[in-house]
Amino acid sequence: MSDIRFNFKSVNCWLVVAVAVAFWLRFSRLGDFDNQYYTATVASMLQSVGNFLFASFDPAGIVMVDKPPVSFWIQAIPGAIFGVSSWSVTLPQIVAGTLAVVILYFAIKPAFGRVAALSACFVLAVIPASVVIDSRNEPDSLLSLALLIAAFFIMRAVRTRGWRWLIAFALAMGIGFNIKMLVAFVPLPAFLIYYIVATRMPLPQVLVRAGVATLIVFFASISWLSLVALTPPEARPYVGSTQDDSIWTLALKYNGLDRFNSFIDPRRGSIPLIMRSAPPNQTGQSLNPRGSVEDRTGNQRFRQQQRLPIAPGAGRTLGQPVPAPEGLGYPLLGVGGQSVGPPSNVLNARGTGFLSLLSNPFAGQLGWLLPLGLFSLMAVLASLLSDQVYRHPAKLVVSIRESEPASQVILWGGWFATAVVVFGLASATTTHPYYLVGVAVPLAAILGISTAILWKCFQEGKVLAWVMPGALVGGVIYQIHNSNDSVGDWALALVSAIFMLAGLIMIVAVWKRLTSEPLAVGAVTAGFLSLLVIPMAVAITSGGRIAGPGLANIRPATAPPVEQRANDVEMITAFINKQGDSGSIVTVGTVNAREASPFIIAGVSAAAIGGFSGRDPVFSLDSFRSMVQRGELRYFLMPRERALGRQIGSSSHDRILEEIRLNWEDLSLAAGLPPGTIYRQGSVKSAFD
Repeated sequence: MSDIRFNFKSVNCWLVVAVAVAFWLRFSRLGDFDNQYYTATVASMLQSVGNFLFASFDPAGIVMVDKPPVSFWIQAIPGAIFGVSSWSVTLPQIVAGTLAVVILYFAIKPAFGRVAALSACFVLAVIPASVVIDSRNEPDSLLSLALLIAAFFIMRAVRTRGWRWLIAFALAMGIGFNIKMLVAFVPLPAFLIYYIVATRMPLPQVLVRAGVATLIVFFASISWLSLVALTPPEARPYVGSTQDDSIWTLALKYNGLDRFNSFIDPRRGSIPLIMRSAPPNQTGQSLNPRGSVEDRTGNQRFRQQQRLPIAPGAGRTLGQPVPAPEGLGYPLLGVGGQSVGPPSNVLNARGTGFLSLLSNPFAGQLGWLLPLGLFSLMAVLASLLSDQVYRHPAKLVVSIRESEPASQVILWGGWFATAVVVFGLASATTTHPYYLVGVAVPLAAILGISTAILWKCFQEGKVLAWVMPGALVGGVIYQIHNSNDSVGDWALALVSAIFMLAGLIMIVAVWKRLTSEPLAVGAVTAGFLSLLVIPMAVAITSGGRIAGPGLANIRPATAPPVEQRANDVEMITAFINKQGDSGSIVTVGTVNAREASPFIIAGVSAAAIGGFSGRDPVFSLDSFRSMVQRGELRYFLMPRERALGRQIGSSSHDRILEEIRLNWEDLSLAAGLPPGTIYRQGSVKSAFD
């Protein structure tokens, strides 16, 4: 396939264009969006060696972040140089996303040629989920890069039959695990099968090498976990997002089986989703597209009369949480000071397994390219079925081993198919659609490889020449139909105009058998590029961590508007500084990480006594009292529902909060805040004595 005719004189120029597009889409969003939980973690990690080693969320080293440390170690580099900010922690992901485009080119080109490599690069450059995650500080971007590098290394290991590349592959997989744990192993079966099938060595020798590589992957993966497990609990932070302070629970349950439990039980629950861009407000501004009402942190500003999707149980007023959809992890908030109900454009998108990936909002994360990707997968697999294989099926493995392109189809096709199945069935995808970024790299590769195959069929001018225009027509129609509510009319009109002309030229070219002429080649190129217009438009206008309007307006109930939260942090910090008694270790205590993060980023020592969600049993009542008596905590920011006087359960956290409310000094009014918001430790007589 490497001899496919390609009429552009300078392919390198097209690679530069693809990289430039990828960089611009990502770099133009630098500093606009960040996950403050992870930003605060980087700030805390730079406070001490122990915090850095154990990825402590808070400066005092009380609770770990809920992910392994590698991605935060990388983010800490620009943080240490330029200071921790929303843009410095995002910079590594932007570099990683751009670098992935370059690596993908050199991974695909040797076996499939320049057409396949360039096509894959352009697809990866504009896939909305990839652009969105590459411009945030989520670990998924660096994980995608690590897995792509692992794929490149194992292809080199097959080509050279040397140990060096195989060991490098195993270490890259181990690094991937230490970025986001078990999800890094999604493509591992495809990688190992590819190595076993494609390596031109005696099978016993190949199996031994594959076994050694698997052991290296295993030991590299558990290296940090073992360090945490072997460290006494009193000498390290509490393992966040666990109930038993076990790093194995975090790895195997919270970041493992809990993400994919729909393989055991059917995916249940529903999420309120906006399927159209939010209705314009009175000024005619759209609430969703980036750059309209959206502020610099990627969160939508709340205004009077705005109606947002809420969970069942509407009729509550401002400040009252609405129960969260199952699995969402937080409640939704009624806005506007009056009871609100779900707007007419809300769809309860129930988990439907794999088929949910073909409908909005999940389809938009991949730019509505997944159906074309599935068709492309069939086209790529069909290339393995030579005449000889039909006559002698047993020779399939032999033909794969003898052909580098055929063997790499196993790698890319296996990775793509596995990712689609895993993320299509995983319950976590329902509440975290951005997880579909795990499909982006193999999808781009498969689309690129199939483009080269179909282009060759098109140029040969036989019956199969109709497949290329047919696939492009189907892909464009699907995109236009399903993205109608997500992009502007200009994008739909542009795609329609380009493709109508390109489609006409392609059809006539096939009819007249002129498919190898420059005009026909230009039409195919224009038709392929038209498939990227809508994904690019969605990527440009997407905000937050969700591509397109799908979930952009879902917000935590307990989180006030970003401007209000920033003002509250500034007011509380100024008030504490004025008091001059900030405490020796922790200045402000909170229940969950959402409330503590802004303080940590602002340089105030804060800690969440309940970890990320507020439900981790980090402290018992006695251990909390001991910390207070040692003078290690002075102020406490009460959760909203407690400030309103509601009683919640009888857990250790509830007892702690009740003791604070009854026995600590309420300084809220003095700080300019509503009563019951901020407390200062006075006497520590127990409310339960």
